[in-house]
Amino acid sequence: MQFKSLRTTAALACGVGMAALALTGCNVDGKVSAASGPSAQTAPSSSGTASAATGTHGGKAVAAHTGPGDTPSCMASELNAELQIQDPGSNEEEAEKAIATLTITNRSGETCYLPAGWTPLGKGGRNNYTAIPSTQVSYPGPGTTITLRPGRSAFAGTKWHTTKGCPGGVTDGLGVAWHSTWIPLTYHGLDDGYQPPICDSLTLGTLQPTMNGVNFT
Repeated sequence: MQFKSLRTTAALACGVGMAALALTGCNVDGKVSAASGPSAQTAPSSSGTASAATGTHGGKAVAAHTGPGDTPSCMASELNAELQIQDPGSNEEEAEKAIATLTITNRSGETCYLPAGWTPLGKGGRNNYTAIPSTQVSYPGPGTTITLRPGRSAFAGTKWHTTKGCPGGVTDGLGVAWHSTWIPLTYHGLDDGYQPPICDSLTLGTLQPTMNGVNFT
């Protein structure tokens, strides 16, 4: 099946340092190291092809291969990405920050795994994505390797500074970096149409297997 060859290509690419923004924490033995400690990391911005965001092991870059039980890594073509804004309560028009839940869903018929870490976001639309500068934090805790059966999802909290008409603020043309490509990201506002643009100070929490506790406060 084509998915298998794509997975092999992605694993080899990570090993030889192919330029890509992907989940951090790759490990040479196929297990993915969790995000450690409370410290935050700042994801670099990029233009054109996204730059590498690989994990390290003993000070050296390491590669992702397969997960528990030889489960293959999820490929972009197998995943769906959505961003759901959370209700800010009263005075939403005056809010200076936005909080949203990032959901990554396995839309294929095969089980695959997500490495521990974060999913960088980008803007610009298909074939023209550039990374949005962000800070990666171990919230609500260290990242973990997540096995996704068909139809199952993983979740992460996000937050950012926002104001009306903020310079460079975006609400569409968003994507999630994955291996050497991007997954289009659907941004859902509230029922009343509230959809704050992503301005700056974007913060990303770690991917978790359940939604409980992932949202920032």
